[in-house]
Amino acid sequence: MWSISDRRVPVNLLLRWGVFALACALLVRHLLAAQGTSTTVAGSVAWDLRTWAMLPVVVVLGAFNWWLESRKWKLLLRRIAPVDGMEAFRATLAGTAVGLITPNRTGEFLGRIAHLPSDVRSRAAFASIPGSVAQFAVTLVAGALGIALLTVSDNTLPWSGIFPVGYVLLPLALSIAIVLVLLFRPRWTRSLLLGPAFMRRFRSASVAMVAVQPGVARQVLALSMLRYGTFTLQFVLLLMVLAPELGVLSAWGAVPVVFLITSLVPTAMLTELGVRGSVAVALLVPLHAEAWHVVSASFVLWAVNLALPALMGAVILIVARVRRPVVLA
Repeated sequence: MWSISDRRVPVNLLLRWGVFALACALLVRHLLAAQGTSTTVAGSVAWDLRTWAMLPVVVVLGAFNWWLESRKWKLLLRRIAPVDGMEAFRATLAGTAVGLITPNRTGEFLGRIAHLPSDVRSRAAFASIPGSVAQFAVTLVAGALGIALLTVSDNTLPWSGIFPVGYVLLPLALSIAIVLVLLFRPRWTRSLLLGPAFMRRFRSASVAMVAVQPGVARQVLALSMLRYGTFTLQFVLLLMVLAPELGVLSAWGAVPVVFLITSLVPTAMLTELGVRGSVAVALLVPLHAEAWHVVSASFVLWAVNLALPALMGAVILIVARVRRPVVLA
């Protein structure tokens, strides 16, 4: 017999439809808000054959990006609820839909665990934490390298003339060390998470995070690095065709700094595009890029890497089967 009452099914479906409706509404709202700038953008960007030919490449890289993330998810679930590659990919897209409507995409794990039996969801949520920690570590390291590259190439940074670059790199180095310790010492991470009283009820489920072996953590870190390289390449390619005046070296140095700053700035729902666009403009315009060219590249990257997967994930949330544990009578 089923251990969960059928009354919960309508509630589950209602939540899924709610996520779908909210994600679609926010996407439409954002696109309508951007409609007023479309004429200016179209007139300022040379949408030639080279530009259109680059779009399929960026889309393929976007699919590869999310496939890598699904591999991380599958790897972290190996000891909890083994899933095949397609299940992991669908769950990752579903998580993107939920992440779209939560600050800094912190709710991605909710969409992912919805595909799992209810009795393992709490453990799966904790098992996903090393994946996020690894991705954040890579973002910090790449951002520090980007700052160093722009500094040695005598490029202007927003804080140039205010304080030395060491004031930025030293805290970054300390943060990188702390995050790497948290990744490879999951017991310490678990202790921090269980510090607040309301979190202690998850003590049993949080063991799943400690069960992540160092070898698995290294694989997750490697996948995070490959994934970071993929969406960095996407942004650089878009800048090369939409903002060719920037230069390849400046693009490779500035893009990681953009990702670093946007990962540290709190964003709610769809404000990430506005934040990333603003940060990209602030960093790239002093490097001789045209503002509208940068905005166009940021918008295309957002549409390919977040909006499209989130829309697909919202549909997956609706049609996915609700998996429930079976209890022997």
